[in-house]
Amino acid sequence: MKAKETPRQTRRSLRSATTSRVQKSKAATPTTNSRRLRKAAIENQGQPSAPQLKPKKASPSYLQRSENEASSDPNQKTRVFALPREIIQEISSHLPIESAICLTLTCKLALHILGTSCWEDERIRKRWVRDSITALVPRTSFLELLHRDIEDAGLEFCKACNTLHPPLKRPSEHRQTKLTKYCWGQVAIIDYLPQGEDGLGYSLVFYHIKDAMASTPPESNTQIDYLSGSFKVPHPQLNYTVSSSARRINGNLILRHDYQFSPLSSKTPLKVTDILDLPFRICPHQTTSRDSPPENRYIKTAKLNGPLFTHSIVSAFPTSKRTGVPKTSAFRPPTSLETKQMASADNGEDVLFKCRSCPTKWQVKYASGNKRDEQEELVVTASHCFSKEIYSAARSWRSFVRREGGLLGEGKRNSEFWSQGKTYPDFKIE
Repeated sequence: MKAKETPRQTRRSLRSATTSRVQKSKAATPTTNSRRLRKAAIENQGQPSAPQLKPKKASPSYLQRSENEASSDPNQKTRVFALPREIIQEISSHLPIESAICLTLTCKLALHILGTSCWEDERIRKRWVRDSITALVPRTSFLELLHRDIEDAGLEFCKACNTLHPPLKRPSEHRQTKLTKYCWGQVAIIDYLPQGEDGLGYSLVFYHIKDAMASTPPESNTQIDYLSGSFKVPHPQLNYTVSSSARRINGNLILRHDYQFSPLSSKTPLKVTDILDLPFRICPHQTTSRDSPPENRYIKTAKLNGPLFTHSIVSAFPTSKRTGVPKTSAFRPPTSLETKQMASADNGEDVLFKCRSCPTKWQVKYASGNKRDEQEELVVTASHCFSKEIYSAARSWRSFVRREGGLLGEGKRNSEFWSQGKTYPDFKIE
């Protein structure tokens, strides 16, 4: 028989039941878990966190040395590296910071002994943070110091491209590379002249003109050997030779190119189409090309090539050899000045033709080769004037550089399809 509960026991049972219900209602939920985590994080803020181990970075490739590389390093035979490490480090501490950096950058054994601490020097960082010429970091000063030690290699430091490369060669030996475009700029090289059999030709940059003017006074009249050159252009049916020369005439620097054409065999006649079918150009605006103008995003009024240069060649040949001449519809209509020159050539006059867009004059002479010692040939002599002073040459230089492209506007284009008539001082060629 169950004993009867007292009032005191009843109250205890009620309290325990209530407590159990409250505990059940406070079971763990996502919200309570997040609160507990936040509380634990707040309580542990003042306590030091356990250190986390980071994966060890591999040394850069320039700091790594294999055993074979270390044992075969020829610098080990140098006397200074035979000294103890501490003495070498003491010696390096007396070097200028630039020299210490150059030593570690050019010698792997020195880098292994001295480390890279000199690279972090605040003095050099403040000095090299911005280069006044190239806006680049330590490379400029490093290359100047490097050039000082390798003068026998025949290299020079170019501040334009921030690189060591061979000095500028004369036009007959100069070649355009990826770096030369950066050195001289987009409008700094005349590259439309033909190339020779060995890939050599005549590549003129503005610094050639600048150097020639600096080396010859305006009153001199002698040949400038620096701008001279001659090469043969390969052709299956013609002897095609280009000869270049330059001298001062009345103070003006005149550059002359002689284009000579003759048949390979005396039994084969020279035809006008042999010349007109060539990619023949004497300046950006005078060429025998009959190509259509390329599409341009900004200019819709581009015209065909002008007829003056082609007409000057055709009029030099005898009438019997003018077969195959392109029709006038292949060219744009001539200007009034071009019409006068073409009419004079048709009348048999010895015409000195002039370009309307650059200071260029040319003559075309034909030799029949009827005499015993003569050979049939055509000679086109083009003369370009670069004025007397360097500032005038710089102003007219852009007119000699051909520029054509689909994204170039009127002020940037300079070719046979788009060129404006300009006025230049007259000049003599002899």
